[in-house]
Amino acid sequence: MRKIIILLGALAVFAVGCGDSGGSSATPVKLSGSTTNKGTKDLSGDSTEVEMDDFYFNPTFIKGGTPGSSVKLELKNDGKQAHTFTSAALGVDQTVAAGQSMEVTITLPQSGATEFHCRFHQQSNGMQGALFFKDGDAVSGAGAANSTSSSSSDTGGSPYN
Repeated sequence: MRKIIILLGALAVFAVGCGDSGGSSATPVKLSGSTTNKGTKDLSGDSTEVEMDDFYFNPTFIKGGTPGSSVKLELKNDGKQAHTFTSAALGVDQTVAAGQSMEVTITLPQSGATEFHCRFHQQSNGMQGALFFKDGDAVSGAGAANSTSSSSSDTGGSPYN
């Protein structure tokens, strides 16, 4: 009887250890190449913060919003290197210096998922992510080429516009 209890306990520990602990590398939408996945955040309201760090976006995936609506993203570069928030489909390519922040306004697509990445670190470090409406959305090149930006750094403006 004691052996059965020990075996059941060991199986329970194994099952818990193999479960999804929230740090899973599973992604809600498929992106090409490698992705440094730091999680998914639901978009509530018309703005959200996106941390840019060496070498990831947090959140990596942003879910929700109203298709076609404008959304403000507060980009905060907590890294030691400059990073970009780039998406041809969203019409945005903003560089944010280390330790700085910038706000960009984008127009969400009508459907599907839209990829964004850091031009400097996507290929070598998997620094990319996506905006999407539901798990499994296909990433498409369609999107509104409409964005505006403003700097919120101490320098009073961004030299990267």
